[in-house]
Amino acid sequence: MKLGLNKGVFYRGLYVVALLFAFVGVTVLVTSTLAPVVAGQSAATEASTYPEFPAGEGRDTVLRVCAKCHSPKIILAYGQNRLGWENTITRMARAGAEGSDEDFTEIADYLTANFPPSTVQKVFVNIATDKQIAAVLEISLDDAKAIIAYRDQIKGFKSIEDLKKVPNVDQKKIDAKKDHLVFGFVSPEALRMKLN
Repeated sequence: MKLGLNKGVFYRGLYVVALLFAFVGVTVLVTSTLAPVVAGQSAATEASTYPEFPAGEGRDTVLRVCAKCHSPKIILAYGQNRLGWENTITRMARAGAEGSDEDFTEIADYLTANFPPSTVQKVFVNIATDKQIAAVLEISLDDAKAIIAYRDQIKGFKSIEDLKKVPNVDQKKIDAKKDHLVFGFVSPEALRMKLN
C-alpha cells in the first residue's frame, strides 16, 4: 500500500510553520527594542519611589539587592557606621541576599556615606518589638502590645494613617513622633531574622 502525500496539507503545514517563525522573530525584535525604554521608565519610577535615598554610586545597587527581601526603607531606621553596615550586609548575605562581592562593597560604601548613626531614634514599625515601639512613641507597654496585635491582624502597616487606626492609642503621640517611624513591607524571611 502506497501512502500518497497530500500536497495541500503539506503546503498548509509549511505555511503555518513559516508564520510561526515570523511571529517569533517579530516578537524578539519588538521586545529587544522596547526593553531599554521599559528599563529607563522603571529606573525613573524607582527613583521617585524612594526619594529618601540620595543619588549616588551604589543607590541603584542598594535598591535592587535589598528590595528583594524587604522594603529598602528599613535602612532609614538603622543608621550605622561602616562596621555596623558591613555586619548587617554579612547577615543579609548569609540569609540569602544575592549579589556579587562588588555589589556588597558598593552597598556598604553607599550606606556608610548616606546613612550614618543618628541621634534620632527610629523604628521600623513592621518588625519592631513592643518595647521598641513603647520607647520611641513614649507610650505604655500595653499600648505598644495593642499596636503589635493590630499590626499582626492587618499584616503590617503601610503608612502612619494605618498606625493611627489602632483602637485606643493616642494619635497625638503618633503624630508627635512621626519622624521616628519607618514603614514598608518585609518578607517572611526578614521577619524571622528580625533584622535588628
